[in-house]
Amino acid sequence: MKDFELFRGENHYCTISPECKNRIQIKGLYSRDRKYEIIYCPKSVQGNYNPKDVGKKMINPKHVEIYNTLRENFDLAVAFAIKHLGFYITDNKAKECLEIYYGSQGWLYPHSTINNIPFILFYLQPALNPYGLLIKKDSELEKAILKTKDLKLEQISGNQYYNKLLPNSQQYMTLTMMIWHHQFKEDKNGSLKESFNAQISKDISKDTDKHEWQTLLDMKIIIPEQEFVKFVNSKKNDRNKDLQDFAHQLMPPL
Repeated sequence: MKDFELFRGENHYCTISPECKNRIQIKGLYSRDRKYEIIYCPKSVQGNYNPKDVGKKMINPKHVEIYNTLRENFDLAVAFAIKHLGFYITDNKAKECLEIYYGSQGWLYPHSTINNIPFILFYLQPALNPYGLLIKKDSELEKAILKTKDLKLEQISGNQYYNKLLPNSQQYMTLTMMIWHHQFKEDKNGSLKESFNAQISKDISKDTDKHEWQTLLDMKIIIPEQEFVKFVNSKKNDRNKDLQDFAHQLMPPL
């Protein structure tokens, strides 16, 4: 990510679109009311582009705590995410997500906290194909899908916890899903109101070389304050050793 002069003599930030390979502006990344957050960007020092190793020197105790909490509780972060996102995450998918998080130094994301670790872990992932995704019964995501005419849920024989997500169409339909739109605001009582959105879209392009996405579902997911910490403290014995070992092997302690 590099800054560039766009208009009015101000720095604006861009990235490379994975679709068209052109530079696109990232709106609101470092707005005036939170410029202090720029110090947490692994690519930036005092608002200027710097090599990755320079940014890494700016790590502070907050980052170390987030990193080591995820390293020691990766399996619980996945379990907590499944509970609140409303869809099943396989161990292999969870490992893939951790590799992306580790490679992009997700613990340095400007608004990462201990409590939102499970959500940042999946927020930083590329969009996924939700065809056949297992949707948790009675979840908010299931309720939103049932209200969406282009989507349907198929029962799975013998599975009392999940249904399968499918397009509600006789014709082939390309779907995509992402976790996005991280929002947070402290209320007058000092409580943090934080959320992400789960969005599912379909491709309506008639050009096979390009995508044109139409949003089918865009659902807000509320992050319960301090609940992940309580969840970790309550799970002393019920652990997934395979995911624990994977995190320990991938992430050396800081």
